[in-house]
Amino acid sequence: MSRRFIPIFIFFYISPLFWSYFDNHVSDPFSYYFIFSSLLWMGFMVYAGFFTLSTDLYSGISFILDKFLSIKLPRPKLKMKRFLVLILSLIFSLYSYIETLSLRVERYEIGTNKPLFNKERIKILHISDVHFGRIMREDRLKLIQEVWLKEKPDIVFSTGDLVDGNIKKIEHIAQALRELSTPLGKYAVLGNHEFYRGVKNSVEFTEKAGFTVLRGRWVDLGSIAIAGVDDEACRYFKACVEPIEEEKALKDIPQDRFIILLKHRPKVKKEVVGRFDLMLSGHLHGGLYFPIGELILKRFYIAHQGLTKIDGSFVHVSKGVGTGGPPMRFFTPPDVAIIEIKKEE
Repeated sequence: MSRRFIPIFIFFYISPLFWSYFDNHVSDPFSYYFIFSSLLWMGFMVYAGFFTLSTDLYSGISFILDKFLSIKLPRPKLKMKRFLVLILSLIFSLYSYIETLSLRVERYEIGTNKPLFNKERIKILHISDVHFGRIMREDRLKLIQEVWLKEKPDIVFSTGDLVDGNIKKIEHIAQALRELSTPLGKYAVLGNHEFYRGVKNSVEFTEKAGFTVLRGRWVDLGSIAIAGVDDEACRYFKACVEPIEEEKALKDIPQDRFIILLKHRPKVKKEVVGRFDLMLSGHLHGGLYFPIGELILKRFYIAHQGLTKIDGSFVHVSKGVGTGGPPMRFFTPPDVAIIEIKKEE
């Protein structure tokens, strides 16, 4: 590394230590661009580390093949390897950033023989993991507004990590969300980042945005019952509203209702599956970088993205609208879901 770049490298390397200070004590736009550039650097370094490891692994394999099997593979010189790492990291970082700028609308239909307010169908808008705060701002809001106004959902659910920063800087976003109404209301649960940023302020923001926050309780809308629990991160901050166990939150709900469970992480006990009709979750972001979701996350969660049917219950896991770290994704584009509950005879 050229010596003239060392101060820049050190600056970005230690910059995460100052995120909280800048978010809480430094005004925009300086705070925004400081954190934004720091996060881009972090994402770039993830790719740089991956490609450095890959080129080193290739060099090691080519050396072994040459020494023991007399198989000669092209072995680029050190300068060429550095150049390849730099170019590939820049290309992948740019693509990954661009992928975060749009929003997919995933569409699903679920049939039920339970009553739906004497309607033929109910349209749900499911959003998750917007991370309004440090760098997720008006651009995320605009994407949500466009879908909301076009689709005109009957009911909207937010399954955590709606807010992830200093709420004083995003109060106007809460007001804009409040102005978006639905016939059957707006309901939300808290994700891990709401607890990281302060549960009191997070609940305040969510309620100002017009959402009813469900913490260890359920509401009865007549044909539909909605239960919500806190994310398990509440335990680390001793901030849980009991119960956080989904089986306790569901136990008193009449089974003739169409039961919707809101839980940030798609984790649920086997014996609870079948006691709800639809579970809505987020948290995983689809793994952010393909193929993490397919190779790793699906082994630890009941589902990792999209709509899945498990023993009579449906589970939908959103890939999220925003990102909680570097604004980058790789073949896991941000999404919201339109889920139509259709009455069947």
